[in-house]
Amino acid sequence: MTDHSRSGGALRRSHVRRWVAYAVVAAVVAAVVSFIRLGSPGDHHERYFFGTLQTSPRTARADKAHGMRMAHMTVSWERFEPAPGQVDQHYVAMLERKLRMLRDAGLHVEVGVGLNTPPSWLSSRYPEDAFTDQGGARFTSSPNLVFSQEIRNEVEGYLRRLDQEIGLAKFWAIRIGVNSSGEFTYPPPAASARGAMSYWAFDRHAQASGADPGRPATVPPNPYPGWRPGQLTYQGAPFTTSQVSRWYDWYLAALADAVNWQTRLYETLGYHGLMLVLIPGGGFFPSDLSAAVQGHLGQTANGGLISRGAGFFRTIGLVQHRPTVQLVSTALVDGSGTPRNNGCQPSDGTVVPDALAPGAEARVRAWSSVRWISRIAAREGFPISGESAGPHVAPYYPGVMSEAGRQLRSCGLTGLMWAFDSNLYDGTPGSSLGDYASVIATLQRGAAP
Repeated sequence: MTDHSRSGGALRRSHVRRWVAYAVVAAVVAAVVSFIRLGSPGDHHERYFFGTLQTSPRTARADKAHGMRMAHMTVSWERFEPAPGQVDQHYVAMLERKLRMLRDAGLHVEVGVGLNTPPSWLSSRYPEDAFTDQGGARFTSSPNLVFSQEIRNEVEGYLRRLDQEIGLAKFWAIRIGVNSSGEFTYPPPAASARGAMSYWAFDRHAQASGADPGRPATVPPNPYPGWRPGQLTYQGAPFTTSQVSRWYDWYLAALADAVNWQTRLYETLGYHGLMLVLIPGGGFFPSDLSAAVQGHLGQTANGGLISRGAGFFRTIGLVQHRPTVQLVSTALVDGSGTPRNNGCQPSDGTVVPDALAPGAEARVRAWSSVRWISRIAAREGFPISGESAGPHVAPYYPGVMSEAGRQLRSCGLTGLMWAFDSNLYDGTPGSSLGDYASVIATLQRGAAP
């Protein structure tokens, strides 16, 4: 790594030490908040929470009867607000009916508010504010929460209207993310991206030098406007690896700012439930970043992950601690690790994620995604829960729920949301309602499934 990278690591470790006392308090408060919001008299007997993604109101009572306490629903921004400031009351009524049915079944509801389903009028209204990569490709499937203040203003207006119509306080948790899947990375590479890498920092606000009222005040100006990944020079002079590191640090910090802005906004709106930051997969590792920096962020084996900012050993530490902010690994039983889907070990606590020696990194690369993210979460002082990756990522099979349960228990996760509710009822191998009920009962007894 460059000297700049080493000094950055020291600053991050100093940041962790400064926050450690606060983080412990935050974890305790978050656990208390979770407990309070569960609400039913029997909840104090339960070690973990369990639920499903895309929960159907038709199966909600059966879910509850088999040990689940949580449900999940999504809101479509596009359907809610088909024109600027215009709310579709028929869609609101449908959302209210679904929410009422889930709650009447005795389930607590987490919500995806639909920032990853923006209305088409948004990009038409702000054509120059869309995510734009180094080749000029635009991405409009998720709003540019990172570099556009105007887009943030539209999102704030939407969330205020959603709060007025539905009531955010009715939700046990709100899901937080940036990309088109609602998770904590930049968007995926554009189809036209050379080498399958898109660095989404080339819209007009991301490229503005100095002050720019169109860029969020909490995002500093681009340190090297006009420089593009892969270029070896800048303004006629050699571009050093220290400068590459500085540019990439700015790129990651801007991504994290979009998450921190959301959590601040929900607090401003008076929301006191959990805010769940979604962490997809395991991302890349320190040596991947070192190699990419040495190559001026040109084409590398993990360039796609690096351009998406999926360096969770760096970005999780940039998330602001708040009493109700928790992480979610969305990659349980995703088939990662050797052996596949391995769980956490007590010795994992000796690993320092952002300062791995070569031998240590080789061992960590054999960890499952959730094992790696759990270690980072513990290092940075965040509670963490999990979601199964889903059969579209890694096909389910007999015993898969038990493997997820072992990952949950060994990694100290607070709960599990199973993807998807329909897979409990449609004959998916290893994913029946009975399978889930058995794993839930075993874990709540404190035993290993």
